Amino acid sequence: MKHCIYITLLLICFSIKAQTNVVQKVPEVDSIFSAKLTGEFFYENKNYIGEQFFNKDWDEGNILLSTGEMIYGKSLKYNGLLDELIWLNTSNFGQFKLDKSYINEFWFKNLPESDLHFKRINVDDTSSIHRRDIFVQVKAEGKISLYIQRKISIIESVDVTKNNADYRYQKLETKPGYYIKLPSNQYFVLTKVRRIAFIRLFPEKKKSINKIIRENHLNIRKEDDFTKLIELMNEKAMF
Repeated sequence: MKHCIYITLLLICFSIKAQTNVVQKVPEVDSIFSAKLTGEFFYENKNYIGEQFFNKDWDEGNILLSTGEMIYGKSLKYNGLLDELIWLNTSNFGQFKLDKSYINEFWFKNLPESDLHFKRINVDDTSSIHRRDIFVQVKAEGKISLYIQRKISIIESVDVTKNNADYRYQKLETKPGYYIKLPSNQYFVLTKVRRIAFIRLFPEKKKSINKIIRENHLNIRKEDDFTKLIELMNEKAMF
């Protein structure tokens, strides 16, 4: 009888051990995100006067991840106030702020203009001694490149009365930054595009730059003309 009990207990132990070896912990999967996108819930603050997004409506876009993988056909907005890419998950209509460090580039595909191309660059932060990542629109790339940060800033607070109640709103204004990248990977930044300010960056190229502007009738205060100037400087191999 004792032998029977012992054998029974032994069989139970083997059975438990066998089950323990077979059962594996299944990693948790966030079904809200696709397999390759990571980020956090985005709760839109609407207490602003002015537009916080570069593109007001959701636009179809593609994303190049830092892993080299491409994500296609996502509903995207670029928030210029936060400098963040926002994704609308069309399966549940949740909004998510995507992890900037995992995004190298992104494109908006269905705007009236040609595809708008943005990329992440690392630049000096003027408010500290550190460098930081920002998203910029790609306008021209070559020996010398032009990128524009579509920055939106808070310029003042405004009190608004609605339904006999007072509310505090913040007024927004678009303040683009123009980043010029040299072959040395050094960036120059301009808050406004002016001929004199631009030429001061390249004093030894003054005559050549003025000649390009004059011969092509460029007004470099206009973004399209400024982009054309950079493209022509690349074509003429000025660097």
